[in-house]
Amino acid sequence: MTATDAAPQHAESTGKGGIFSALKGHVDLFLNAGSLMATTLLTSLFGFAYWWVAAQLAPIEAVGQASAAVAAMTLVGTIGMFGMGTMLIAELPSIARGKWDLISTCLLTAGTAATVGGLIYVALAHLWIPSLQDALGGNAATALLVVGIALNAMTLVLDEAMVGLLQGPLQLMRNAWFSVIKLVLLALVALLPGVLTGGGILLTWVAGIVASTVILHRTLRKRGMIDSLRPRANLLRGRGKATFDHNLLNLATYLPRAALPLVVTAVLSAEANAAFYTAFMVLSFLAMVPGNVALTLFAVTAGDKAALRGKVRVGLLICLVIGLPASLVVFFLSDFIMSLFGAEYAETAGTALAILALSYIPFVFHHFFLAISRVQNKLRGAAIFAVFAGVAELLAAWWGGSKGDLNDLVTAVVVVMVIETVLVAPMVLKVVFAPVVDMSAVAEGVNVMSTTSLTLRERAWLPLEYIRTVGPLTGVNAERVREALIGLHVSDPTHRAVSRLDRNGSNWQHMDGASFARYVHEAVTDLGPGPVDFDAMTRQLQSEPRGHHPVRILVGGGYFALKVSHAYGDAGPVNTLVREIVLAAYEQRAARIAPSVRHRTALVKAWWKQFGLHPDRWKTGLSFARPPHPEPAPTRPWQDGLTVRTARSARVLGQMRAWRDEYAPGVTTSAITFAAFTAALIEHGYRPDLRGATFLADARRYLDKGVSIDSNFCQGPFLTPPSLTDPVAIHKTLKAELATGRILTMMLLREGKIMLTGAPGMPDPYPTEGPVEPRPQLTFSNQGRHDVLGDLPWAVEPAGRVNQSVPTLNGPEGITLTTSEMNGVLHLEATFHATTYDPALIARALDVVCYDPAGLIMAHR
Repeated sequence: MTATDAAPQHAESTGKGGIFSALKGHVDLFLNAGSLMATTLLTSLFGFAYWWVAAQLAPIEAVGQASAAVAAMTLVGTIGMFGMGTMLIAELPSIARGKWDLISTCLLTAGTAATVGGLIYVALAHLWIPSLQDALGGNAATALLVVGIALNAMTLVLDEAMVGLLQGPLQLMRNAWFSVIKLVLLALVALLPGVLTGGGILLTWVAGIVASTVILHRTLRKRGMIDSLRPRANLLRGRGKATFDHNLLNLATYLPRAALPLVVTAVLSAEANAAFYTAFMVLSFLAMVPGNVALTLFAVTAGDKAALRGKVRVGLLICLVIGLPASLVVFFLSDFIMSLFGAEYAETAGTALAILALSYIPFVFHHFFLAISRVQNKLRGAAIFAVFAGVAELLAAWWGGSKGDLNDLVTAVVVVMVIETVLVAPMVLKVVFAPVVDMSAVAEGVNVMSTTSLTLRERAWLPLEYIRTVGPLTGVNAERVREALIGLHVSDPTHRAVSRLDRNGSNWQHMDGASFARYVHEAVTDLGPGPVDFDAMTRQLQSEPRGHHPVRILVGGGYFALKVSHAYGDAGPVNTLVREIVLAAYEQRAARIAPSVRHRTALVKAWWKQFGLHPDRWKTGLSFARPPHPEPAPTRPWQDGLTVRTARSARVLGQMRAWRDEYAPGVTTSAITFAAFTAALIEHGYRPDLRGATFLADARRYLDKGVSIDSNFCQGPFLTPPSLTDPVAIHKTLKAELATGRILTMMLLREGKIMLTGAPGMPDPYPTEGPVEPRPQLTFSNQGRHDVLGDLPWAVEPAGRVNQSVPTLNGPEGITLTTSEMNGVLHLEATFHATTYDPALIARALDVVCYDPAGLIMAHR
């Protein structure tokens, strides 16, 4: 195992940092979905208070009239949006200038359409539905309703525009002001002489919309976020089809829920609707979770479809963790919740609320189905399905209400929603679980016979690779290495060393013989028999981009250099691989490596044995040292220049052990090496960050006897020894850390993240800025004894042998020191960026460690 993981492991090595690291790739989803949820939470809580106050201060007839008016305002206003809101969510991310011109155009269009819709609603109520006509009230209340419908449509579009701009907190602010203002106004209106009417209640609602929008406008102006507000009809050209499709889908989806209170009023009574609307408000509180997460899912993936799978996984987790327990609470406490509005409300709709709570899971799949359809541009098909589903829900509500009471009505609706879930769930689950098809294999003419999915720990290491270089050797050339690998493929075509690595689909792809014969010529490069620079071989492999080769080999001049994916394994499995390939090539035979043992549950079992059965260890196992925040410092333009410097010594191990026996009994030679290297950096003018370092550790020590893992089973905790130049302090800190076993918790957290979000196939790009005065961020990796390689066909004695272990990734300020012992020789490799540190100074620091480590340590005690 090498310290390739310095940068990634810092974040995942902490309790809080680890959780943040696992979720940081979804900050956009959490922030905007969170603000939408907070909006619904606020509006629901204040809505609860609003209708509770209304129920206490006004006759139930007035509350029923007002709730019907608000339902009409919401229904017709949503129709009047005409798909403008969702069109803005899809379009705004791709617009560089003139965003607010388009937004203002959409607002004006929605307001006009909603006004027409409001007039049509009033006409229909007067002509055909007497119960709705009674709910309209007088002429003033009717006019106010039409105005409210137009304003509601415009603010709904405005809120979705904020989501499209990924400014969810601003729409939260507007809705918070709206909720507070209308509640305060309701209390003030109730103080006026006379009985509070339905029109008076509606007035407070409309006034709240106006006031909150004015506050949002002032905030946007103050922040300089509005450049222009010139409505221009030509901005809608070319967006008509998308707008129509979004609108059709919006209406087909939203109409049944928004129309339900109207159906209740029409087939039952306004009094029944007052209780139902209150219960429906509680259901809206539950549905906010999947609804808002799905809306944000569409916003953050509209321009990045590749992120859909990970976002859907995280979104479903949010919905299940937050919403499902809440729905169970509502189910069991439905009568109590409704009784808060009054005994009459509980008697009428207590059971109905319990039935509605059962629709939470259907709501989850319904909303995610819509979001996925929008992202995949399958709007028309989703809209057609939603039309039939909506009609079915309304017909079920009408039939249930006509044949029975409110409980029969909601039962019929929930049954239809369950049937819908059965139909749409496969599409949602396909996004979550369907394998990602790797088309590159087909394009290259590779015949993939079968695949094996990577384990979670293999996926966690996908972005990382490291290089093993050994030599000089005799009797080993590229053609013999290829033949050895072809022989391994013949005996075991599913072995990971002779498989193709599908980074996108997280699979090992197993090829037929003809495909592998071509593949192995790409995997093994012949540098010829002449002299070669083994350091240049390492640099060549470092500079090659990551590809589908889990094993990439250079052979020439007696040297063997192998770049291997960390998904294949750490030091132990890789040493086994190196030894067998080299020996098989030397002996001109097929390589023989035992099949991989998966042990998918080994980590969980090890963690349970370490912590699950010992509650007294939980606190220690979940508390991690947090890496310090980077100190603010001037920066300069920077680009990566990953390089390596090496050193070795056949005598220094004896010196270390002699010093240890006298000054630090029991301390390991690796701790002495780490301390000496830190001191050497200081001696050569660098200022390492002495607050702590990353120490790579093998977690196999926690496994049961007989359990052998031949993949990667390591972790790099960030530790804070009292002194990084004192081997005793390093030894004690590392020993205490390993005694806790909490690196198992770190590994579980990492695998949990991979399970939810998928594995990153490639590492994050390097930054373009670096510190003017860098401070080395140290990572230490001790690979232990490599004596297993002692029987290779070496051409020289141990003191002259090259045995390098080099990572292919490091942070701008990182310096990774890898140590190993082989046949009594200490091998050191320092990996860093030549654009940050002087390679000559790092080389001299390594030489001093190999020459006089005791002197370095004693000088800094």
